[in-house]
Amino acid sequence: MTRAARFVTVSIALACATDASSARARIVSRLCADVTSDGYVTATDGLAALTLAVQGEYVGEADVVPQSQSEAEPNAQPDGKVTATDALVVLTASVSGSVPDCASNDMARGIVSSASCGFTTGGIADISLSDRAVIGHRIGATDADAVVRVIGDRIFAINRFDGSSVQELDSNSDLATLWRCSVGAGSNPHDFVLATPTKGYVTRYDATALVIVDPSVGPDCEDFVVGSIDLSPYADADGLPEMDQMVLVGDRLFVSIQRLNRDDFFRPASNGALIVIDSRTDTVTDVVELGISNPFVETKGLSYDERSSRIWVGGPGTLFSDLDDGGIEAVDAVTLESLGVLLDGNDLGGDLLDFAIVGSSRAFAIVADESFVARVVDVDLETGHAGAPLLSSSQNVSDIELTADGKLWVVDRNCFDPGLRVFAIGSGDEITAEPIYPGLTPFTIDFVAEAVAVSAAR
Repeated sequence: MTRAARFVTVSIALACATDASSARARIVSRLCADVTSDGYVTATDGLAALTLAVQGEYVGEADVVPQSQSEAEPNAQPDGKVTATDALVVLTASVSGSVPDCASNDMARGIVSSASCGFTTGGIADISLSDRAVIGHRIGATDADAVVRVIGDRIFAINRFDGSSVQELDSNSDLATLWRCSVGAGSNPHDFVLATPTKGYVTRYDATALVIVDPSVGPDCEDFVVGSIDLSPYADADGLPEMDQMVLVGDRLFVSIQRLNRDDFFRPASNGALIVIDSRTDTVTDVVELGISNPFVETKGLSYDERSSRIWVGGPGTLFSDLDDGGIEAVDAVTLESLGVLLDGNDLGGDLLDFAIVGSSRAFAIVADESFVARVVDVDLETGHAGAPLLSSSQNVSDIELTADGKLWVVDRNCFDPGLRVFAIGSGDEITAEPIYPGLTPFTIDFVAEAVAVSAAR
């Protein structure tokens, strides 16, 4: 079935539905004007927007701001309804290859973890998405090897390796530390999921047990760790499962494990897996064996698409030697079955290092060749085609993230000219005249919604 034929009309109930897990799960990106949610803006989306207008229904992706109005009024806002004019704007965007702004695009700030090139000093920065200006940067606020997480209106840093802690930053003032609590010396935490205000989960890469924490205890951290879940039965022969990224879908917590052989330079001992945990009882209920090995490329938790109930998992397999054992794989979060490897390293033209899913059929990926030249490519998940690179770099590209208005943020750790680079995915052109330098070399980025109050970081 063609993309156009798949969605001639819109299922209003589906488009307007919300998932209780959406504040807790890493949801795939939705593009403005992409009413059919496949990751592309096409004439079919214009027809779907017109259908909404005629039926008097509302979907935020279809409530768009014309490009001319955005250019004349930088702070122009959608009018809160879907009309025939919106449908025309969507249709025009499909012809021009552009992505307009829309009501669904509520992201206002980028929160960036930064690290010196030698990973000796860390920091945290606040970036305005509208004018791409640095609001502020706090050097030394986090460890050097820290990754940032935004969960709802809360900002967290996971201090990996020797830091072995989770930290909450004040989103409403200057990103000051509210609390920082250890999850065990040398345990090397990799991901944090918040289930409720008083319950969270932390994966520990250099340990056998995932820990359950209470993030409400405050800065004294008394009784921060309240329990654990043993994952050693799912490890390879070295005894460590290498638990990495997570996503919480309803009551099911999905945890990726890599199963790397530490006695053989961390090469894959077998394929990876998703461990399924019932968050009501904190017990393992299922294991989904994956078709790829070494699933580590997600830096923001596992991506979940609530509309298709798919979890997306990716990894390079064995680095720089075998392109058959890595790629992008989909897992059905309801049936707990792998839907197969959609693209492998041969399709991508190298080893997958990170990716951002857009709708149901599109992704942007960081791919590296045997010389470690990194390329950022636009990937069609249905055809398996990887387009011409938006960016090629012989340095380290560590993260990519997409906003709903079609801006791809690329974290470029080129130590000779480091910074954040922004590309318009409609044209593939770079918007930034020069990289945005936040105060130290950037490492990871996540986005904060406009509803969170802002005051300048110092």
